[in-house]
This record gives sequence, C-alpha cells and structure tokens, in this order.
Amino acid sequence: MFNKSGKGSRPKEPFIIGKLELFYDMLSIRKKFLFILTLIFVIVTVASLVILQIAFNIYGDQLINESSEVLNLYSTNIENELRKVDNMSVNIFSSNQVQTYLSEIDDDISAPERYQQVQDMNSYLLSQADASVYTFSATVIDQKNNVYTVGNGTVDFPDVILSHIMNTADMNGGGLVWMKPQGDDRDIIAAREIRSLKDVRKLGDMFIRIDPTALVSYVSNTSPQYNASLLILKGDEIVYKDPQLNTMNLDIPALQKAQNGVFDVGNKKYLINREQSGYSEWTYIYMEPYQYVFQNLMAVRAVLICCYLLVFFVVMLIGFTFANSITKPIIVLSKKMTRIKDVNFEKSIDMTMDGRKDEIGELNNSFILMINKIDDLIKENYTKQILIKETQLKALQDQINPHFLYNTLDTINWIAIENHQKRISLMVKSLGNLLRSYISGKQNIIKVRDEIKLLGDYINIQKVRFGDRLDFRMEIGDDVLDCDILKLTLQPIVENSIKYVLENITGVCMIELSSRRTDDHIEIIVRDNGPGVEKDLMDKLNAGTYPSRGTGIGLKNIDERLRLFFGEEYGLTIVCSAGEGMVVIIRIPTEAGEKGV
Repeated sequence: MFNKSGKGSRPKEPFIIGKLELFYDMLSIRKKFLFILTLIFVIVTVASLVILQIAFNIYGDQLINESSEVLNLYSTNIENELRKVDNMSVNIFSSNQVQTYLSEIDDDISAPERYQQVQDMNSYLLSQADASVYTFSATVIDQKNNVYTVGNGTVDFPDVILSHIMNTADMNGGGLVWMKPQGDDRDIIAAREIRSLKDVRKLGDMFIRIDPTALVSYVSNTSPQYNASLLILKGDEIVYKDPQLNTMNLDIPALQKAQNGVFDVGNKKYLINREQSGYSEWTYIYMEPYQYVFQNLMAVRAVLICCYLLVFFVVMLIGFTFANSITKPIIVLSKKMTRIKDVNFEKSIDMTMDGRKDEIGELNNSFILMINKIDDLIKENYTKQILIKETQLKALQDQINPHFLYNTLDTINWIAIENHQKRISLMVKSLGNLLRSYISGKQNIIKVRDEIKLLGDYINIQKVRFGDRLDFRMEIGDDVLDCDILKLTLQPIVENSIKYVLENITGVCMIELSSRRTDDHIEIIVRDNGPGVEKDLMDKLNAGTYPSRGTGIGLKNIDERLRLFFGEEYGLTIVCSAGEGMVVIIRIPTEAGEKGV
C-alpha cells in the first residue's frame, strides 16, 4: 500500500509546477513584472505581519500580566479596607461607652444616667461610622434586643433578618463574620458578637453596613485608567455584583473555575482575573473589557495595517508606472511588427524614430531602418515584376499574331473555294480590326465596350468558320460598358470555350456572355455548354497550377494580369462540374484608378 501510494502521488508536484510555468509563460511582460513585484511584496508583508503578530502576542501577554497585577492590587486594597472595618468593629465593641452601657443594662440606674450612656454610645458609633466613605451605618443590639443604629444611611431590618445576623455572629465565636446583603438592602454586613472585656460573657451583637459600590469606587480611584467590573462570590452566592454586569447572563460555576486570561462572555471578550481571599473567604473576579485593555495595541495594529495598505498601493502604483515605462515601447514595437503584413508599410505603422537612448529605443530605431530597407526592396522587386509581366505579354502577343493569322487565312481559303463574296468581305474586315488591335499594343487598359467590339470581330470570323455549330449570345448591361478592362481579356476566354467545347461535343457550341455590377466591382460571366471538367481539374484551374495547352494565352496568364493590374481581390473564378459546362467569372473594379493602376 505504501509503494502504491508513493507512486500515485509523485507526479503531482511536476504537474502543478508545469501548470504554474505555463501560467507564467502566458502572461505579458507587464503582467510578469507586476506579478513578481506583487509576489515579493506579499512575501515581505506576510513575513512582517507574522513578526509583528509575534511581537503583539508577547506584548499582549505582558499587558495581561501587568493588568493582572494591577487588578490583584485591587483585591489587596479591598482586603486592607475590610481589615480596617474589622479594626473598627474591635474598636466599637472594646470601647468604654459600649462596654459600660451593655454591662450596666441590668443595673438599677436612673433614667438620666441611662440616657446619657446611650447618647455616649451613639456618639461613639457615629464617629466610627463616619470614619470612611463606604460605611453607611453601625448597629449595636443589647441582650434585651434593643437596636441602636447610627450613620448616614440607616435601615430598619425586620426581626427575622436581625435574628439571622445575630445567630450568624454568635456562631463565629466572637470573630468578625462577613455576610452578603440581606433582604432588599444592597450593603455588605460585617457582624460580630460583643463580649465583656472583664469576664468574656456575651453583652450583645453588632454589625456594620458597608456600601460595596462606594468601597470599589474608593479603591478604584488609585488606578482610574482601568475599567474593570467586580464580582464578589462566597461559594455560589453573589456577595457583590457590579451594576455593569447586571445585564449579563453570567455562568457562576464556570467563573469560579476560570484561570486568569481572555475569555468570551456573551458576545464580547473580557480579561478575567480571579483572586481567592484568605481573609474573608471571598472570591474576587474582575472582568475588564478586552478593548479597554488592548485599545492601544489594537490602534497600533490598525495603524500598521493602514500603513501597509498605503505602502502596497504606492508600491504598486510606482511599479505599474515603472513597468509601463518599460513595456509600453515594447508593446508599441510588437504592434508594429504585427502590422508588417500590410503591403504599404509606411501607412500601416508609425515610422517616427524613437528618441530614447536605451536598448528599447535602439531596438525600435533598428526595426524602422529594417522596415525602410524591406520596403525599398519590395518596391524594387515590384517594379521588376511589372516589367517582366509586360515583356511576357508582348511576347505572347507576338505569338498570337502569326497563329491567329494562319487560321484566318485558312478560313478565307475555304470561303474563296465556296465563292461566297460577302462572307469573305466580313472575314477580311473582322480580321483587319483584330490585327489592328494586336499591333497597337500601347494601351493595356481599354473600355469594356471596346473589348466587346474586338470580341465581336473574333466571333464574326468564328461563326463563318463553324457556321451553325456556334451559338453566341451576349447580354452586357449599359452600366458596365464604360468600365476599364485589360485588353485581350474576353477574346482568349471565349476562344478557350469554343476550342474545348467543339472538340468534345458534336452538337452546337453555345456560349453566353453576361454581366452584373455592385458598388465596388463588376463581374463579366462567360458560360458554355461543354462537358465541363472534374473537381480536381477545376481546383487546379482556380489555383493556376494547370498548364495551358498550345501557344495561346492561358487562363492562368489572364488571371495573373488582372491581379497584377487591379489587385489581389480581382481576377478569374472558374465554376464547373462534369457534364454541366464551364463558367468563367471575370471580376474587375468599377474604377480602375482606385487601385492605383
């Protein structure tokens, strides 16, 4: 299984690398440059962000530890204040005023003396209750359940609650006991039993009410930069809960087990610090919003991200500008090379020399010099080809004259034998017109009407020769008669049809000549009723690869002449199939001057 798995997974790496190489090869130079620049920047950015994240994590841990130390200081300060309350309670029950009154409560003393003792005790209690901002009241209960309460915020508790407080204080054996708020009251209660300093007998009970909000506010003033919410627990019971936590659904058992760190509470993150008191047996849980502790760190991170984005866009803008300055001349040069296929180089591309002195400017200038040289060579070769074609045409015309003259004289001989004088006159007249046209070779381009007259002279002679076997029909529109055409275009094509049709059929040779005109060209169609040719031979005729027979002007030569004088979009098109005759379409421009003849 291991070998099979190894063989199957090994080709994946070359395949992926090959795909990446193919993708990179398909990119333009500009995109390659931007791709490499972006890749380098992304790698540097990712590495920088990783390093920054590590630094942020280290700094965050230090910040958490520092915050935990400050929050632990809160707990210490609160414990110190609670010890002050403990000392206050000791001062109260050991004071002479309290001891005297509670010890002599059963003695037979006068009412004024009893009143004075109560006043002295209340005055002392008030002085102790007013000693701190968070003690609201101090209460003493004697053996007869008389309650004496003084302070800035006294509360009359029901007898049930008073009994509960007294029983809890008695159960602690004279020590101070801390109790959660009782009834509707929100204040913490510190209660203890009062005993006689002489014989340790119970004289009564006392308790001090402490406002936890004032206590926490008093302690928090030492470090106002933090915004921690305090939760005090005694077992599963809540001793104090910060008002900011009232709207939160707290999981008390989970908070008791939580270690110091960052936790999700509800939909927000909090830094939680848990401290167990050995003095009051309370559990202090400080919950500080994550954003308050790490707001500076988050601000620095946001600034760095914005700076990275700004640097990225600036670098990409500079890179794009730099890449464009390099690739734009190359793209322009590439487009020039693409348009080199046009015939007229000077019109198809910008021939302005580049003023740049770098390698790209030299390459552009060298290319322009090369194009100029190629253009000169093409023009020189084009002129030579025209001269060669004209020479060939003159040579062909010289071949036509004796050949056609021989056939004509042969026909005249037969007519003379038959003694038909009119026909001899017609043939001689037609022959004279043709010879006159052949000899005057100064004009290569004539009007269609003149070319048709020459064709008519040729048909007159051929009708005399072949008689009823030749049926020639012509329907040429008046809109093409004044168009230009090469001299000796129609006659060789018609001669070709007469020759090959009469050689291959015994019936009548029918030849039709017609025309049609469009906006930019005209077509003259020569149609015969011959046996036609096979598709392979027709393809050779259209391609100009089938050699002409005899010494006449072949279809290939006519097609080349038309293309040479009028352009590559003009010439001959042959359409035929076996048994259906041949159609030769002559395509010429409506105005030859537009093609630069």
